[in-house]
Amino acid sequence: EFQLVHELCLYVLFASQRTELIRATLATLHAFLSWIPLGYIFESPLLETLLNFFPVAAYRNLTLQCLSEVAALQFGDFYNVQYVKMYTVFIAHLQNILSPSTNLPDAYAQGSSDEQAFIQNLALFFTAFFKSHIRVLEATPENIAALLMGLEYLISISYVDDTEVFKVCLDYWNSLVLELFEAHNALDNPGATANAMGLQMPLHSGMVDGLGSQIVQRRQLYAGPMSKLRLLMICRMAKPEEVLIVEDENGNIVRETMKDNDVLVQYKIMRETLIYLSHLDHEDTEHQ
Repeated sequence: EFQLVHELCLYVLFASQRTELIRATLATLHAFLSWIPLGYIFESPLLETLLNFFPVAAYRNLTLQCLSEVAALQFGDFYNVQYVKMYTVFIAHLQNILSPSTNLPDAYAQGSSDEQAFIQNLALFFTAFFKSHIRVLEATPENIAALLMGLEYLISISYVDDTEVFKVCLDYWNSLVLELFEAHNALDNPGATANAMGLQMPLHSGMVDGLGSQIVQRRQLYAGPMSKLRLLMICRMAKPEEVLIVEDENGNIVRETMKDNDVLVQYKIMRETLIYLSHLDHEDTEHQ
């Protein structure tokens, strides 16, 4: 029966001028988007309509939440063209809404609750999209600039003084850096190289050279963002375990470990990420 809901939502978005009704419709769509058949998203005007609403301040956050749900979907390569178009249109709109040169930590600190929510939602959108579809953007040279622009936004968002926002960003950075490190580490091992590229077959020397070249090109593509990410990890490094020297009830001098589990988990992830980043480029790490 979702077809009727879909038709009603599209009708409201096309025909209504009432702000609250449109907002309620976007909230309804947000609840459905993670499980409805993909045809309702990609083979109807829905996605284009959502992108058209994105620049409108009154609907921006709700629209961004809807787009994040779409970005997180993974169903093979069938809709790759639509995902690329969605991303490039989104980035074009975003640059008009939020200049790439904006100091996002300051904007967040001084912003209204809606403006802060927008930056939070941006972090969710970029991390969801990149986790699921970054390879599609890498594959075509004309999309590289938009991809790198998105990574620039995400690095800037990562400096925002908000623990939950940083956790979202850090989780993605850790997964991307680990992927790049594993591919880099596999260059001397043809079997591992095949696994790094998602292949399960024996390789002859020509194929190995070709795959190695792809891995090197991918590392070069991300060299700029990774350099900025090294500085981010150094600047925002969480505290390790703190050890205090105290006197116990018997007058003995003992070591007491102060544990903050959230901070400790964050420290371990950041340390791991920085180690991988160091392996990818020792010299750049030393220059930070």
